[in-house]
Amino acid sequence: MDKKAISPVVSMMLILAIITTSISVLWANYVPIVKKRAEIEHNEKLSDEFLSISTIYSLLNENESKVISLKLGGGETTFGHLTTSSTLKVKKTGTVIVDMSCDNSTVRKSFSLFGIELSIHNTYLPDRAFVFSEGGIKVFQYDKNITRLKPNINESLRFQNDTLMLRIDNLTTKPQEVSGSGIVYLRLKFECHSDRYDNCTGFIQVNDSLFEEEWIGVMESLSKRSDKLSFDSENNSLEFNGINVSILVRDFVVNAS
Repeated sequence: MDKKAISPVVSMMLILAIITTSISVLWANYVPIVKKRAEIEHNEKLSDEFLSISTIYSLLNENESKVISLKLGGGETTFGHLTTSSTLKVKKTGTVIVDMSCDNSTVRKSFSLFGIELSIHNTYLPDRAFVFSEGGIKVFQYDKNITRLKPNINESLRFQNDTLMLRIDNLTTKPQEVSGSGIVYLRLKFECHSDRYDNCTGFIQVNDSLFEEEWIGVMESLSKRSDKLSFDSENNSLEFNGINVSILVRDFVVNAS
């Protein structure tokens, strides 16, 4: 057998073995890093886009419609598809109940607070959920939650010149949910109406799954400013006697499609 003929074949087999091993090492080590980096970049971009909802909310005028778009997932790297798939929810987060007797009228009303939740899921990173409500944002991860942006409850409940002023973001649409990896459009719009009532006795009760502590803090603070106000910690309500009450309701239409 000609050794000179065998030598190139052996060399080629060695080269192929080296290439195959290198590709395997690359696929096992480098590709996951590239995919994870792409997932992180997409998640951060999606998070930033969602956080911009606080700006839209603060600048929204009555009867004006604002829309933001969010790419829930999808996309590709050089080595394949991204695994991100997210869920956007519009949901009720609590209630505000007003029950009082005033000059020439008895008032019993219930309003629905609302939240907008973005849940992000993928293979490489822990799940996170961002929830917006009343101008504030909370982030949920590892069964913990932190306040990313505090709501301005001081503007929602105030007491001045013997008048209690209440502002409520009231959800008028049904709960909604959009899931997947495509683009979702989130639309916000509100209409405003207000009423004033004189010489009222009764209570305002707040149940808020996201920012109840902030409501409680404001109600406790107000109860210390006047003997006409008192805070009932068992029912999370602010009771009052012989004051004027002004209620500003912003009826929100929120659609995800």
